[in-house]
Amino acid sequence: MEHRALPALLHSHATSWHDGGVAMLAPGGEIVALASERVGDRRKHSWDSRLAYRFLRDRPAYGRHLGGPGDRFVDNSGGLRREDHHLHHAASTFYGSGFDEAAVLVVDGQGYRHDRLVTTSVWRGTAAGLRLVEELAASSGVFAAESIGHFYTAVGVLAGMGQLNCEGKTMALAAYGRPSHFLDRLRRFAGTRDDGRYRVDPRFTSVVLANTLGREQFGWAPPEPQDQVLWEEFVRARARPPVPGCFDQDDMDIAHAGQVILEEIVLGLARRAHRLTGSPRLCLAGGVALNCVANGRIVRDGPFREVFVVPAPGDDGQAVGKLLLEVKARGLPVDTTMRTAYYGPPYSEDEVEAAVAAVGEHVEHARLDEAPLLAAVVDRLCDGQVVGWWQGRSELGPRALGHRSILADPRRAGMRDHINAAVKDREWFRPFAPMVVEERAGEFFELQGPSPFMALAVDVRPAARHLIPAAVHVDGKARVQTLGREQDRRCHRLLRAFGARTGVPVLLNTSFNRRDEPLVETPSDACRAFLAMNLDALVLGDHLLTKRPA
Repeated sequence: MEHRALPALLHSHATSWHDGGVAMLAPGGEIVALASERVGDRRKHSWDSRLAYRFLRDRPAYGRHLGGPGDRFVDNSGGLRREDHHLHHAASTFYGSGFDEAAVLVVDGQGYRHDRLVTTSVWRGTAAGLRLVEELAASSGVFAAESIGHFYTAVGVLAGMGQLNCEGKTMALAAYGRPSHFLDRLRRFAGTRDDGRYRVDPRFTSVVLANTLGREQFGWAPPEPQDQVLWEEFVRARARPPVPGCFDQDDMDIAHAGQVILEEIVLGLARRAHRLTGSPRLCLAGGVALNCVANGRIVRDGPFREVFVVPAPGDDGQAVGKLLLEVKARGLPVDTTMRTAYYGPPYSEDEVEAAVAAVGEHVEHARLDEAPLLAAVVDRLCDGQVVGWWQGRSELGPRALGHRSILADPRRAGMRDHINAAVKDREWFRPFAPMVVEERAGEFFELQGPSPFMALAVDVRPAARHLIPAAVHVDGKARVQTLGREQDRRCHRLLRAFGARTGVPVLLNTSFNRRDEPLVETPSDACRAFLAMNLDALVLGDHLLTKRPA
């Protein structure tokens, strides 16, 4: 079958109230995936898959294919579909891995399988498809309080996180913690077992959330008096009650304790998946797989020779999983291996130029050939400037991987604090990721192979830490992205040019977004963010923009 004969297929996410999106197979064989948070009202973790659907429908390249027999869009505004949530996660990571056989581990907050909520599942993927091996922590209710994902959310609330979806912040804060009495307290409620199963006391999760986010955002009723005692014990164990957004040593120690337990549980589950499947390869998905420190433990201490983490392990990967399931079920000649994460829709030069023209009175700009463009960017980075970097198709998942990035010089020790405080206006303890040319990654990081999707926190080699201080977290680790020449030729050339100038082929890389906004998607988004943020320059395709003096 030739690619031009492929059917147009589109799937949407409709199984949870967050991270909506769509994924499409175009008739030419191109896969396009877009999270709803990137478009429309641009609200982080938006559940409304209609936003992404309408965005693609309005683009001339795709709109003519929507509404036909291959359009599987599900409008979940009237309620959720009780589809197999974990199967979609499993499909996204196994079929994206390129492995012909693997164990698949899915760990998240919760997702329906028929009428049950499932929080953990083990699968075996082969050429014949995905086979469910085991489900753990299934619930018949509407909230799976025994979930390790929800347990970690509750730990974050105890550690001062005042909103949902702050698990990444909890992980970052944990590195500043120390062993304390909070570890013993939390072990009463959660831990791993000898066989790799885990336990979470649902009273802990329910009581913490009922006193905080559950009460404030969802109107949860107060806990029963015998359970409320658990909350009061934790409050008394602190120097002061938790205050959202104000982090003291108790918060750091609580986050550390929760991270220790999470890593133990995830490592135990990985070992169990190995025993149950016998596979030397592991594919990870589910929201817990966004914890790059735990993923690094699996790679370092687990039993697998190869580990793959899909670039969108959370629910923004659900639509992709559904699409890949249909592609495989129909035997379509589509290569589903995720060699890059650049699955967003492409943008034309006309769209880029229109975005530049719309802000023309506020900027100076030049369109440059690649060599002088990269040389100018390297000059600015070496001068201590912070540069917005927008190129081509956006990344699938929440990580900026060189197409929707903010770049800076990692050699400057104060650069992390500068970007946190003056550019992104975010918490002081948040780390930044290093991007490194794949062929020299081993000089700087203790890696066992490529890490193209920023999914692993690994140790920075002691001899290299002084070379890239802004990209090293307090625990000596970094959430590294390796970049091969075939992944992204332009960004690879930029890294090499910076390395030729400085001896360090590494750049500090963080997501291109304003506080409380998702990653920029369109050229216009990038221009608006550039004008609103304390960025020194913006590269928009071939265009270099700077701000006119006020």
